[in-house]
Amino acid sequence: MKRMICALLGTVLLLPALTSAADPPTLQTTATAPAAAAGIKKIDLNRATLTDLISVPGIGPSTAQSIVDLRAKKGAFSKFEELIEVKGIGTKKLAALAEYLIVVPSAPPPGSSTGTSR
Repeated sequence: MKRMICALLGTVLLLPALTSAADPPTLQTTATAPAAAAGIKKIDLNRATLTDLISVPGIGPSTAQSIVDLRAKKGAFSKFEELIEVKGIGTKKLAALAEYLIVVPSAPPPGSSTGTSR
């Protein structure tokens, strides 16, 4: 009787390991993988559209609109951490969004002063 129980228990414990190795990855598995490992390009906060921002995990329509509004009010983002100024984005969410968003420094407009004299 003990042998039968041990064999049954061993089968029950090994079954999930055997089936998970043979199963293809699910959408949920690939959606939670880090962006870099999944080959996802990061979105530039200074060029992102409302639709681009909504496509980022953790950003809904309201937060996306707040990001666009902040950018319109203050100008281009100079660093990613400025997102903390958006209502609803705290330090944990900011850290999670770093996988998907970047700030690409924009070049100064032509004819602007660069601090050098001619």
